[in-house]
Amino acid sequence: MNQEIDNVSKQTPHYIRLTAPEIAALWSQYQSDTMAICVYKYMLNIVKDASICPILEFAFKLAESHITKVKDYLSQDEFPIPHGFNEADVNLSAPRLFSDEICLTYTYLMAVNGMALYAGAIATAIRKDVRDYFIQCEDESMELFNQSIDLLLQKGFVSRPPYIYPRKEVEFIESKRFMGSFLGGKRPLSCIEISHVYWDLKKIQLSKAFTMAFAQVAQSKEVSKHLWRGVEIYTKQVEVMESILSQEQLSTPKSEEAEITNSTVAPFSDRLMMYHKTLFGSTTLSLYGTAIGSCQRADLSLHYARFMAELAQYMKDAFSLMIKNKWVEQPPMAEDREALATEQ
Repeated sequence: MNQEIDNVSKQTPHYIRLTAPEIAALWSQYQSDTMAICVYKYMLNIVKDASICPILEFAFKLAESHITKVKDYLSQDEFPIPHGFNEADVNLSAPRLFSDEICLTYTYLMAVNGMALYAGAIATAIRKDVRDYFIQCEDESMELFNQSIDLLLQKGFVSRPPYIYPRKEVEFIESKRFMGSFLGGKRPLSCIEISHVYWDLKKIQLSKAFTMAFAQVAQSKEVSKHLWRGVEIYTKQVEVMESILSQEQLSTPKSEEAEITNSTVAPFSDRLMMYHKTLFGSTTLSLYGTAIGSCQRADLSLHYARFMAELAQYMKDAFSLMIKNKWVEQPPMAEDREALATEQ
């Protein structure tokens, strides 16, 4: 243990070092929130609707406060402060790329992602102060979620999920035919399956819109080409999910593509946009994995498995492209014990 940590230990007899999962959550939060600061600086610069601005400002202030706290935690255990993203990654003079509506929708769905990520951080944290911190972050994300969805509903921007009608009595599954076949459903969707398909569709619609926006403003031709490939992947997946709902005469969420302007001036660096894409991709993969474990119709499991394979390969290629451009910041690593031993 180094001298500074020894000194902290003497002053605080029960001082407990951060565990690897706690460092992982804090380090990842630093990356995501420094990115969020750049995104919200730009959005606050272009949004004209006075009722949306306070919500974006709230999201911006939350990200700033998180960065301060993460720096304190990492410095105490003498971990270097990550590079993250900064003013070099945002161009505040860039013309409008997003409508006011999609800025609010983005905030709402990022709050949803935040609640899921903070729940995971809480579950893997051991130190009480770290748990308390992430519980506070969870509460803040819930507040941001409530504010954003309330305003979306007030303005009529949000599509309500489909309704279903109650049966007269409780029923039990009596046949394996309930699972259907890989070629077709053979039965209506359950409420659980509707929930997954509808909300996963809503999130990949937003991913598609942002990927399209990033592709049209990317400065590197290679990055633009890669991002447009993502648009094509999302287009196919959106079509499949929409067809699943439409075959059941169920409503689909409103598309977000029309909320992207025709600007070709980049508000963000290629590095930030590629990182943002990997963040969207990782959350989408986790959504698909959860859906596979919850949806009982065989054709849905097949669709989700194919979606995951397509997206995983796309993300692998994105990671390779980012490494090639030296855009990937390495997270804190375990010691290479063999290398330490052989160096002596």
